[in-house]
Amino acid sequence: MHWYILGPGAIGTLWASLLLQAGHRVTLLQRQPDAKHQRIEIISSRGTSGIEPATEALSSEGPDIEHLLVTTKAQQTEAALAQIIPRLTPDAQVVLLQNGMGQHEAAARLLPSQLLWAATTTAGAWRESPTRLQLVSLGSTRIGPWGTNQMLQSDGWGALEIDLESTPDIKSVLWRKLAINCAINPLTALHHCRNSELLTDPARHERLRQVCHEVETVARALEIRLFDTPLAEQAEAVAQSTGNNLSSMLQDIRLHRPTEIEHITGFLCRQAEHLGLSVPVNQALLEQVRNLNVAKEFPPDE
Repeated sequence: MHWYILGPGAIGTLWASLLLQAGHRVTLLQRQPDAKHQRIEIISSRGTSGIEPATEALSSEGPDIEHLLVTTKAQQTEAALAQIIPRLTPDAQVVLLQNGMGQHEAAARLLPSQLLWAATTTAGAWRESPTRLQLVSLGSTRIGPWGTNQMLQSDGWGALEIDLESTPDIKSVLWRKLAINCAINPLTALHHCRNSELLTDPARHERLRQVCHEVETVARALEIRLFDTPLAEQAEAVAQSTGNNLSSMLQDIRLHRPTEIEHITGFLCRQAEHLGLSVPVNQALLEQVRNLNVAKEFPPDE
């Protein structure tokens, strides 16, 4: 089976290694590939290994694509997919493995005949350089159909050596990830802090709890079950267990890259507006991170 990966950042590169290890062919779709094959080192607690996936220019021309994994930033999904739609076969399997929500509906509109899946992962990895990937944890991954009752073919991802679970209710799983991201990512970006520092500062901790209360109000109105315990407790546990981590949103701010705020807090605020609900804390965070996105100066790295 041949998988094309659109968005070969940290998660895309990690999945390239997992698919190659499982015996599949992999091609990374890049705007400007440096070479047809590029060796990438995967560094983890187990040691260092290397992969050499094929690379190819992101283009509407080329071989047909039957299996596509999308790991771009959420806000890049539509534009990136539009460039390769002519290459997708009518029954192609397309998996969106991303943070945030809202892009799935856009992808479904662009791909009316293809089989679309959504996935979310707790894997931790970051690109030290274009040829070095630091793997912190494989975490767990959940995948499910988006608008179809069919499930991903087991000969595709079934052989991956990860904690992988298929679910028919992927939207609830995505909402749980969104809820945690709403609680942690914007606050770490604004305060330029590590995850655990949201808990050690009383004002930040209180704001996290306020965010969680508003998220639960919206989820309840949509009849979405988040967790068996309060969201604030879940968010606190994640912030503590990933205490030394820098959120992806903070990393984007530090690197002067657009963040995924519109598909995280922005998505939540749009859902609240549609329901006629007020979420002032989340709305304020949305505006503040939007301002950070366009700011020219950022706090220095700690």
